[in-house]
Amino acid sequence: MQLKGKVAVVTGAGRGIGAATAKLLAQEGVKVVLASRTRSELERVADEISHEGGEALTVPTDVRSVAQVKAMFAAASELGRVEILINNAGVAIRKRLIDTDEKEFDNIMATNVKGVFLCCREALRSGMLERGGIIVNVSSGMGKMGFPELSAYCASKFAVLGLTEALAYEVSPKVKVYAVCPGGTDTAMYRSLYPEDDFSKLRSPEEVASAIVALCKGEVKLDYGSCLEVY
Repeated sequence: MQLKGKVAVVTGAGRGIGAATAKLLAQEGVKVVLASRTRSELERVADEISHEGGEALTVPTDVRSVAQVKAMFAAASELGRVEILINNAGVAIRKRLIDTDEKEFDNIMATNVKGVFLCCREALRSGMLERGGIIVNVSSGMGKMGFPELSAYCASKFAVLGLTEALAYEVSPKVKVYAVCPGGTDTAMYRSLYPEDDFSKLRSPEEVASAIVALCKGEVKLDYGSCLEVY
């Protein structure tokens, strides 16, 4: 599928997988809306895209907020109708369940699950349901298997897979809905969780981004609602 000229919203676009995905989409001629909570990170990514001849709009957004998600999509409409949504924003902590407090758990679920819900809902309401599009929700290998000291994060990423599958049944085939489940990826979040690891053995954010863009282009054939594993 030709992506040139389409508009994409990418959350968590300031670094890691989100930034890499936004850059690859821009290389395909996509007008990219960059969303995250940190303006300086978004502006750096936007500058890189612009330097390569792409088009990017920065919209600092907390995906936990209904009002901010609505404002983000309103800003995105200035570039055209949103046809691609990449839900990548996420947070994690490494703690045993017994040591995790309610505020920490709520923050992970609000960002990783509620944020996906709010962005999907707003994308559909803004015209995607009537005119079609694609949604890619970034889950994790930890959304398919539980890992010790990551109970809250695993719970949130399992939830993303359930949301993805259910939504696909509701809106396919007009709106194509998929998940991506990366294994260990060399991102700032992974390094903060596992500082003792050998990072040279991890895949790069660009590898995961390539899989996401391949989904958007229709180069990977999956059943709607399925998860593309990137290991």
